[in-house]
Amino acid sequence: MKDWLFSFAEQAEASDQLRSRENHTVLLAAGLFGEAGSILSELKKSQREGSAYPHYRQRLAEEFGDALWYFVRLVAKCDPELLSTLPRAVPGIQSSDKGIASSLRFGAAVGDLLREVQEGPVSALRTSLDAFWAELLALAAEANVELKDAAAGNITKVQSRWPETRAFARLFDENCPPEEQLPRTLTVEFHERRRGARIEVFLRYHSISIGDRVTDNIADPDAYRYHDVFHMAYAVFLGWSPVTRALLRCKRKSQPAVDENEDGARAGILEEAVSAVVFSRAKNMRYLEVATELDYDLLKIIQEIVRGYEVAQIPLWQWERAILEGFRVFRLLRANQGGALAWNLPERRFEWSPLTAPTSGA
Repeated sequence: MKDWLFSFAEQAEASDQLRSRENHTVLLAAGLFGEAGSILSELKKSQREGSAYPHYRQRLAEEFGDALWYFVRLVAKCDPELLSTLPRAVPGIQSSDKGIASSLRFGAAVGDLLREVQEGPVSALRTSLDAFWAELLALAAEANVELKDAAAGNITKVQSRWPETRAFARLFDENCPPEEQLPRTLTVEFHERRRGARIEVFLRYHSISIGDRVTDNIADPDAYRYHDVFHMAYAVFLGWSPVTRALLRCKRKSQPAVDENEDGARAGILEEAVSAVVFSRAKNMRYLEVATELDYDLLKIIQEIVRGYEVAQIPLWQWERAILEGFRVFRLLRANQGGALAWNLPERRFEWSPLTAPTSGA
């Protein structure tokens, strides 16, 4: 049976999105430096805020896992034989080693390693890699973090974001009666109307108006009036959207607990919160016009918002796809002052087309 560190190193190699870069080694070293800083930041927050910082243990373990990922990739790149000689644990920590002194030694070790990567041949890094590993082990032991568990958590996270094969999770309502399922195919029209200084958007489905007329609700217009497109993208690429279920009247009424907890008002409010948080970030990035992926911090925020609900089990890559596709269609709606949105849920297709004829409104 493979040692956990060897197994982790193999899985880290398979998930390395940087390996094709010409400056691969420098990027790995810089990534390690950044994650080491995140570890020290979490330790500082825990001391400063104490019990007021409830996510400390989870975040710290995650940061150790991320640092471990960069470290094993750097070892594989610079000194593959070193992995077999590294100790897996340290003796008991002496009281004089605890606190700020151990944190400073850890920071100094990663700084030395980064400097040597910049200045010398990778073949000369063994001493610095050894020194960093010793300090990582010591700091993890002091913080009561099991590196083996941190590595397992990192693997789970990476597989959620960058799986080797991408297969959509099963639809939450696939065993429900047809009238309680999200429509498998659908076309909704987004119509824009001006009422004096107000610009409103309303939706038409089967020639019937649905939902409320929506404005941007902000002094500086930003087209948030089209934000229902994001809820529909969640429906298509996550199989989840309490807001869309309410709009289309397909709540899962035959299952009272699901109807109340998963399709109810609180779930809808959380979905609106996700939409608003993502929109605020995207607004500063030209509505994700050139984005091909999302930063992990944003995806982590989303995970925290939906924790405890059925959608929490959906992998991160599906969230990323839903958000990017939602904004692709949003940009088309915004540029063309409306349009028709068609989806095919089994095929996970989500497309915009121009409106075929004007309508007098609702």
